[in-house]
Amino acid sequence: MGNSKSQIQNPGRRGARSAVLRRPPEKGLPRLQYDLRNSWRKLLERSPLWILLFLLIATWCLLPRRVFFVAPVEAGSIADRTYIADEAISVTNESATRALQERAREDVLPVYDFDRAIGADARRQLAQLFEAGRSALVPLEMLEGEEVGDGPPAAEQSSPPTGLPPVGGEEPVSPGADLLARLGEASTFRVTSAQVELLRSREFSTELEDRVAGVLNRVFRQGVVSAKELLLEHRVHGITVQELPSGYRKTQLDLYGYLDYPEQVAQVVELDVLSWDAVKKRHRKTFVELVMANVSPNLTLNSSATLELKNEGAESVGTVAHNIRKGEVIVRKGGKVDEVTAQAVAQMAGDRDSGRLLLTGLGIVFLLAASALLVWLMCGLEKRRDRSRERMLSECLILLMIHILGTRFAFFIASALAKSITSEPYGSIESYTFAAPMATLALLAVLLYGRNTALVLSLVFSLLAGHIVTGLDMWVATVYSLAGSLAAVFVLDHQQFKQRSAMTRAGVVVGLVNVSALLALKALSGEVAGGLPQLGFDLVCGFTGGLLAAAVASFSVPILEGLFQITTSIKLIELGNPNLPILRRLAFEAPGTFQHSLAVANLAKSGCEAIDADSVLIHTGALYHDIGKIFRPRYFIENQIPGQNPHDKIQPSMSALILINHVKEGLELAYKLNLPQPIMDAIEQHHGTRLIKFFYNRAKERCDPCTKEVREEEFRYPGTKPQSKEMGVLMLADAVEAASRTLVNPGRQQIRTLLQTLIDDCLHDGQLDETDLTLSDLRKVEEAFLRVLTNIYHRRVDYPGFDFKRAPRGEERNRKRNSGPSGEMSALTSSGKISAATAAAATAAAASEAAAVAAESGTGEPDETKSAAKQAAEVESAASSSTSATETSERVRKIS
Repeated sequence: MGNSKSQIQNPGRRGARSAVLRRPPEKGLPRLQYDLRNSWRKLLERSPLWILLFLLIATWCLLPRRVFFVAPVEAGSIADRTYIADEAISVTNESATRALQERAREDVLPVYDFDRAIGADARRQLAQLFEAGRSALVPLEMLEGEEVGDGPPAAEQSSPPTGLPPVGGEEPVSPGADLLARLGEASTFRVTSAQVELLRSREFSTELEDRVAGVLNRVFRQGVVSAKELLLEHRVHGITVQELPSGYRKTQLDLYGYLDYPEQVAQVVELDVLSWDAVKKRHRKTFVELVMANVSPNLTLNSSATLELKNEGAESVGTVAHNIRKGEVIVRKGGKVDEVTAQAVAQMAGDRDSGRLLLTGLGIVFLLAASALLVWLMCGLEKRRDRSRERMLSECLILLMIHILGTRFAFFIASALAKSITSEPYGSIESYTFAAPMATLALLAVLLYGRNTALVLSLVFSLLAGHIVTGLDMWVATVYSLAGSLAAVFVLDHQQFKQRSAMTRAGVVVGLVNVSALLALKALSGEVAGGLPQLGFDLVCGFTGGLLAAAVASFSVPILEGLFQITTSIKLIELGNPNLPILRRLAFEAPGTFQHSLAVANLAKSGCEAIDADSVLIHTGALYHDIGKIFRPRYFIENQIPGQNPHDKIQPSMSALILINHVKEGLELAYKLNLPQPIMDAIEQHHGTRLIKFFYNRAKERCDPCTKEVREEEFRYPGTKPQSKEMGVLMLADAVEAASRTLVNPGRQQIRTLLQTLIDDCLHDGQLDETDLTLSDLRKVEEAFLRVLTNIYHRRVDYPGFDFKRAPRGEERNRKRNSGPSGEMSALTSSGKISAATAAAATAAAASEAAAVAAESGTGEPDETKSAAKQAAEVESAASSSTSATETSERVRKIS
């Protein structure tokens, strides 16, 4: 009904008003408790402090734990403790790895390049040589003919063979030297002057060219290598031959077929030349020298390619690892630490490189800061009337921080169990990790703050769980934690925590979801390490994790309720036990008030259920809303003895003050009993700022208008007005229950008229302006009240043979003497046989019935209907304020 936005933006206004009504204890232990509670509340409002503390503690928990708990050891030292692997460790054996790599290098075959281009180039140069020699034969023959005929001897010629005059005084060049020069220009094939003369003498014949080329082909095709003794060192395993320029590689095992340069090459050439026919013996040596001068090794060692293959082979073998199983003893106390042991302990201790550790820490801090920001945004959307955004953030971070610490402790226990149990499958730290109660945070958050907050906190913790859990892969831990947390939120949000068994059911459901998540994760991984026994043990641990989460949450809820001053449904149900001392005291000292509270509780609960409000809260709040009447029960009509009204002896202002004080005294009593804030809200808001009309009107009647003015503020309750739907329904239920007792013959229409009159009065007085109640809600509440009241005031058949309506003995004469409705009522009131409240109730019933009939039939005038309703409300005020018998009788006669 009211402006809900304004009340959300000012969450502390109602609390400030309540604080005015409470007086802190003066000294002693209560004063110390009061100061501590106030200091803690102020500390919760300092969210930057809790953000910093959250970042520090959570970072310490998320860093690799071995950095803090395992000290490294040096090779050659003596172990001062027994080191047990808390998880599977693979340690690289450096010496064995190096030996294996060396063996791999040795197994690599050397690479030799077989260059076929060398032989082709030699044949090409040979062809160019013979071609140039044949072209130069004709000029030389002509020159020789002239020399043999008329000219002087060759030794005496002063001109060169070309017929050109000598240049610069040089000696003339012989025809053989000139031919050698020409051949040198035409080809790089190496020849000497003697070899040229021999070739010229054979006229550079093509037959001779083919023979020389055949020898070269045979030699180069077979392969020529220098230092064949080095090649034969690989005769056992062979070599890798890389043909150039194609780059094709093959393994060659037969190494004896290659020719050693120059010995074996010379032998092959000599044998080939010896087979030439028509070649003189003295010329064969010249031809051998010609071929040998132009043969070079075409099979050479490629050192770079060989080294590359050796490195690839060394890298392909990997490293030699020493595998240590979970729970296996690395080294016992007093044992000598070797290189492998030192590496294993160092690996278990984690990388202590300061640079990497710093980067890891910065990454974790950034992740935690993002998580805190997400929680802060959630707190801005999830606004609550009873706490500020800063306090909400602080409480959520404290809850998240405690859960991270608890999860770290759970993994410490899991590691200890895995170390102490070595038999499979019970020695797996991964299995015990599944038994950690990861869903505890979700259970606590949904109980304390509701579904939305629980979902956000569950998501944040699941993202952090991947860094906390070291025995599982990050994504496995995240998915497993998120699945159980979502199941916990769904179950408790659906069932409501109104019974202790609800937590047990939630634990069973979370355990089943954990089992399902484990089966899905194992199926996705495609393998089950350890086989079916290990899988079965993992599933048992997963189900146990759900039960442990419920157990830890059940233990933690009462502690967190007191720490954060949050009231859960189960706490309210416990407070609703009528055997509690304060309710028993109310039942004995103010029995009428206790019965009234029970009736209001049932009525308000029905109304809240109709509009989906918190029925548990309003039922418990209604039981406590009038506990302030314990101190002066006789000043309230429901607890008075007929004919004894203490208000007859005091002024109306004092009477109003006594009625107002039952709210203040109820708040003080609730604060001393450390009742939760919702109960205090019910005590404070159930009257709002309503006007005590009876004493206000009496004060106006007794006041002399010339001398004194009656202030309406003095006759109103201090408030505050109802701040929620539940408190608005409680105000209506309180008024309706009291007024319904004034009905003598309550029918359905009379009750409806009563309900409409009281609801309209509260609306017009502005009492519901600060609630979220809508007109539709009020209509539903009215129907719920009507249903309950109709069932309460149901009719019964008469008991046969009993006349319960006759007057008691001795009063029949008085009844006859005071005949008539007014006279009978007046006589009964004056004689003290019935109380003034009873008389007022009867008259109010008549007035309400008249108003209802007039409204239903439509025959009455509007003014008459309003007058009847006004008379009913006025009589109700007269009944609640407990006037004297005489005054009440007179007032009843006037109203009637």
